[in-house]
Amino acid sequence: METATTRLTTRSRALLAAALGVCLLVGLAVTAMPDHAASASLRVIVLGRTATTPRPLCPGKYEDQQQSDGTIVSAAIVPCLTEGHVTGFQMQAGGVKQPFKAPFDGKIVAWSISLGKPGRRSTQKHPDKRGFYEINELSFFNSLLGKPATARIGILREIQRAKKKTFKMVRQSPTEVLNPYFGTTPQFVLAHPLTIVRNQTVALTIPTWAPMFATTASARDTWRGSRINPRCKSRADISGGHPQQKIGSERVYTCTYAKARLLYTATLVKKPGR
Repeated sequence: METATTRLTTRSRALLAAALGVCLLVGLAVTAMPDHAASASLRVIVLGRTATTPRPLCPGKYEDQQQSDGTIVSAAIVPCLTEGHVTGFQMQAGGVKQPFKAPFDGKIVAWSISLGKPGRRSTQKHPDKRGFYEINELSFFNSLLGKPATARIGILREIQRAKKKTFKMVRQSPTEVLNPYFGTTPQFVLAHPLTIVRNQTVALTIPTWAPMFATTASARDTWRGSRINPRCKSRADISGGHPQQKIGSERVYTCTYAKARLLYTATLVKKPGR
């Protein structure tokens, strides 16, 4: 997100430098061997990065409106939207197909997430004594989906099943608490990089909730979630969902969402010599 602040801690900088340094050293060692010189160049790409990135939909935008009885209420123009209790990945982002599918074998060494900053109002109608509909957005999502806000990434391998999109969780990162980073784009560097095989997918898992969701005007922005159709969109569907977090588990992903983005990326380093 162009307007967000990227937050990378000193520890994360050191870990990222170390991870890339190890890959570079291995690459240099391989290039010293003439038989492998043509295929050993270090390659780093960021999965999910697109030319433009929408802003996360938090906080909501409101304006005061007068009702027929003269009461002034605060109505949502653009509500604060988040996602929770789900594992998901983009199928298209900014017209790019399968932006989180690995094009080669390698290691995921870091991931980032663009976060909105939940404000003090929500779309829920809880009038106070003045007639305003004020509620703390943070409290609302904590109550609905649990606290604190958390996320992690996982590596999915598609399982061939007739007419069913089934994925196996093969690896995943530690869970990160997101609250300290609201309003920024933190990057989390992995102390233990995740091995990924060509055509496997990096998914985002949200155990509680995360304000990293955006809607767009483009039907080319679509993502797939771990919920089961038709239990895809209602508040009960979301609050009652269960993300895929068990290594070796298989899950059918039959809910798809159009004109929406999950705002995360993953840094992939190519395995030297491949």
